[in-house]
Amino acid sequence: MPISYLEFREKLFSQGIFSINQIHIYFPDFNSDNLLFWQKKGYILLLRKGWYCFKEFTQVSEFSFLLANNLYTPSYISHQEALLFYGLIPEHIVDSTSITTKKTETFTVLGKVYKYYSIHRKFFFGYVLKDMTVNGLTRKFMIADKEKAILDLLYFFDFYKTERDLAEINFNESALENDIDWEKMDDYLGRFNKKILEKKIRLIRKIHQL
Repeated sequence: MPISYLEFREKLFSQGIFSINQIHIYFPDFNSDNLLFWQKKGYILLLRKGWYCFKEFTQVSEFSFLLANNLYTPSYISHQEALLFYGLIPEHIVDSTSITTKKTETFTVLGKVYKYYSIHRKFFFGYVLKDMTVNGLTRKFMIADKEKAILDLLYFFDFYKTERDLAEINFNESALENDIDWEKMDDYLGRFNKKILEKKIRLIRKIHQL
């Protein structure tokens, strides 16, 4: 018996983003021609080979975070994108930036570039779950906390070396002073155990008189 879109939506909408394999868990005899038909109707969107999402999810500002988490796992949002999310930097960020324990990778989906930077498993920490809501449904995405987002940025981008380089990050001084837990930062620095990171944080605190 043919599967209606309403049946399909009822089973999979809570996931927002779904794969062919996930579809077959619910509908073993699923006809993939339905996906093309529903794309033409505008109900769902093709993200990359084998991956789709419901159109409603793309209309939520945090959709790119959820997509980034699902495109390449395990991963969490970090670097400039996380800093912008927390109001720590003012610049508009074009690309999505994430941390992963897999190899470094880049995908382009729906016109946006998703970059994943590989890190050792022992440094894959310091992330939190945040909520996004679509049609009354709550989904969660993983994003670095404020302190880890700063350290990830400094860890991966070697060109931030001198006091002058670090001043160009253009941090929101009020956010640095009021929103950063410097004790947590020191704890994270201890877990990295890298002198160059400790030096960079000292310079940032010097620049912003913290």
